[in-house]
Amino acid sequence: MQNFQAALPIVIHSLHLFSEYQTVIDTYLLRVLFFFGAVDPMRMFRSVILQQIMGIEYQYHYRQFYPEISRYFSSCCTLYGVDTIMETVGRITNSMASWKLTLILASLIKIRCPHLLYSNGKMVADIDVTTIQSSSSKKDGAEAGYNKKRKGKPCFQLSGTMIGKFFVDSELFPGSCNPKDFFRKAVKRVISLGFAIDIVRADSAYMTLENLLFLTKLSLGYAVGAPATFSVVKNGRNDFKKLAREKSSAIISAGKGIALPDLGQIVLSNGVRTRIIIVRRINRTKKNGKWQVKTYYYAIAGNLELSALKLYKFYHKRQCIEAGFRELKNHYHLERLPFQNLKANEFWIMCKITAMTLFKIFQHEMLPKHLHALLRKTLFRRIFRKGLRYVESGKLQIISDSRYKWLLQRLLSKTVQMAAALNAC
Repeated sequence: MQNFQAALPIVIHSLHLFSEYQTVIDTYLLRVLFFFGAVDPMRMFRSVILQQIMGIEYQYHYRQFYPEISRYFSSCCTLYGVDTIMETVGRITNSMASWKLTLILASLIKIRCPHLLYSNGKMVADIDVTTIQSSSSKKDGAEAGYNKKRKGKPCFQLSGTMIGKFFVDSELFPGSCNPKDFFRKAVKRVISLGFAIDIVRADSAYMTLENLLFLTKLSLGYAVGAPATFSVVKNGRNDFKKLAREKSSAIISAGKGIALPDLGQIVLSNGVRTRIIIVRRINRTKKNGKWQVKTYYYAIAGNLELSALKLYKFYHKRQCIEAGFRELKNHYHLERLPFQNLKANEFWIMCKITAMTLFKIFQHEMLPKHLHALLRKTLFRRIFRKGLRYVESGKLQIISDSRYKWLLQRLLSKTVQMAAALNAC
């Protein structure tokens, strides 16, 4: 069974959401797509988003399966082929289409799953950047920059903002850009989207005196990694070593090989007061029968009323955005950018994030709680492909000995009801 057939419940659920929010989609995005040459903007919107939901990796695959896909979903929607999609989206030359889609996404999240935006009653915005490798140096913005895996090769920099379980904003930059240059813009964009964030969390790439002053003026809480180049971190590291030699009780153990002291409030050169925690991490590895010990020091700056240990643990919860980037790359083919234009690729990435969000909404609205944490490919492999089969009549049939037989029966029953409501409209 192909991916697009197994994705039928998610596709129908997404189409149902599109019909419910037709006015919002039309107000924000469809006029922009019409401006860029889409004859039927809603059909174009469906074609691009549903392609990502089906798990299409390459445009070649979409071209190959388009006749089957078009025939399979003909009863509930019509979709454009590859040539029309590439021609229309390729005309996008600014960020307006991506921003309008971001507005739709923000509205959808706040209405359907507002409870998933909070952690312990607080709305925390995680901001980070990931490198996207480029298959060609001829693409707009594909420049040599920070590329950890392939140094010196052309790449892009994708800035993302995650709140709770959702990416709420993203922006694509050339590979040579520095992430700290668009940190303040990312915070302003999140606030303008209507998210009342309480805390901002980011790694040391974003730690500058200007950024801390900016967060202080907005009265936002923050937990930000402090780079080792800061003089306060260098001095703190020396103080740590002195405390360690004295076996001071001020050093707190945070785990195996991890220790930290709280330096308290420190006044930086721009007059901003911030709290600094120095972290020492000792890694021990055995090589050729000998133990090798490496010691790392870094710092965390914050203004939260937490103990040093709790602030350390809170800061490291920012790994959720790292996991989000991995999910985008492994389950939604983030690095498959088919366009030469930077802004067209930015819109394409935003469509992938939209598909990821729609899948999470589908999980929380249509599946039991113990399946909410499953990733897309895992859900398809464990449940849909093993529990459903495609028959010649063009329908999905439940395999009788499936472990999730009753779940799939309820799910397909809801899908039939949604499809009937779509056809009635």
